[in-house]
Amino acid sequence: MDVTEPPGHLAEDEAGTDAGIDLTPRDVAPRRRRGRRGTWGIVAGVVVLAAVGVVLWNGLTQATVFFYNVDQAVAKRHEIADKRFRMQGNVVRGTEQHHEGGMTFDLTYGGKVVKVSYTGEPSELFGPAIPVVLEGHFVGDSFASDSMLIRHDNNYDQKNPTRVRQAEKDAQKQS
Repeated sequence: MDVTEPPGHLAEDEAGTDAGIDLTPRDVAPRRRRGRRGTWGIVAGVVVLAAVGVVLWNGLTQATVFFYNVDQAVAKRHEIADKRFRMQGNVVRGTEQHHEGGMTFDLTYGGKVVKVSYTGEPSELFGPAIPVVLEGHFVGDSFASDSMLIRHDNNYDQKNPTRVRQAEKDAQKQS
């Protein structure tokens, strides 16, 4: 084989016949280094995945709102501290005090009473000895709420007959 021949050129012997193929390894195309465009694509992908992860985590952790009766919430006050949850009870007659932006009242269930500070306009059905479900959190010894539900639908009544009966008993004690 002639050394002066370019790589990949077929060599011929002296008689002019094909002597074989040059199988010397070589780079066909030089490897390109990953440029800024490729690096930014990877960085953008990681950022998007992280953002989706954060949104999912926040959505799943905040979607769970626990439900307690007043007696259960009072017993777990230090455990649930400032976490948001729903609390059920009956409005204690004579404790409602309206003020600008909301009202305060006492809520009872299972022999326990908690002071409630409600922000917003109460439902038309709100009144003494009426079972309510409030959503909020403890601030010291009182419960700060910004969401109030008055009626339980039939599904709730069927799934929680003990709670409904107990709420009715508590309401009758106040009458």
